[in-house]
Amino acid sequence: MSDYVLFRFRNIDKNLIDSLVKSTLYFAHPKQLNDPFDCRVDIRAAAESALLKLSGSKKENLSKIAGLDGYFDKIQKDVANAGVCSFSVVLDNSQESVLESSLLWSHYANNHRGLCLTYDFPEPFINDRSNEITGIPDVEYGDSLLTYWFVDNVPGYNNLNHEAFTTEIIKKALTIKSSCWEYEREVRIIRRKRGTLEISKKYLTQICFGLDTSESDIDLIRKLVDDSGYRVGYCKMVKGKGDFGFKATEIE
Repeated sequence: MSDYVLFRFRNIDKNLIDSLVKSTLYFAHPKQLNDPFDCRVDIRAAAESALLKLSGSKKENLSKIAGLDGYFDKIQKDVANAGVCSFSVVLDNSQESVLESSLLWSHYANNHRGLCLTYDFPEPFINDRSNEITGIPDVEYGDSLLTYWFVDNVPGYNNLNHEAFTTEIIKKALTIKSSCWEYEREVRIIRRKRGTLEISKKYLTQICFGLDTSESDIDLIRKLVDDSGYRVGYCKMVKGKGDFGFKATEIE
């Protein structure tokens, strides 16, 4: 059994405060995401492109699947109605802490005036069917990724598990982005519907404040979190080595 340690950069605003008080995660509609291409890949077009690259039984199988009445149209609707909650993750081959990513602080934490929440999600939480979570995949970056996924993953038609194959298409369509977003090191928790999900307070393990988070905001968040029954560690980003370096330092 393994846990998922994930990082979420946030502005300090009423939405953050509400989510901390209620201990919730918000799963956004794809149209709410900041990349206009995100989660909007044309699934049928990707499958048709894959057909041009295939031959033999694989091509025949995908052609039969594509010919199922309304199959890809339904999946496209499922993707459009899904909920996405985005996090960053430490890559196995990376020596840089997620907390040391200046771009993430700038883009998602109000230019270092916000904070970063660290969550430790146990596997039973992800697998609990009542949470309606369909997966927690890494985002993949590049071009024509869904096309190549079809090329590599066409099942035998007679052995097709429609539900499992459909779920995998939805997960892939919701977790592919252009290479320019690769710095985000993104992982997504995916649900079949958008909106809030209440979670255990014990999943939030650390709050780190930015270089320029005000003392008044730090005091506000710490009091709110402590009074709400969380047990978290606190840290703050401070200047480190070199002209542009910074690092996390624990605070009492």
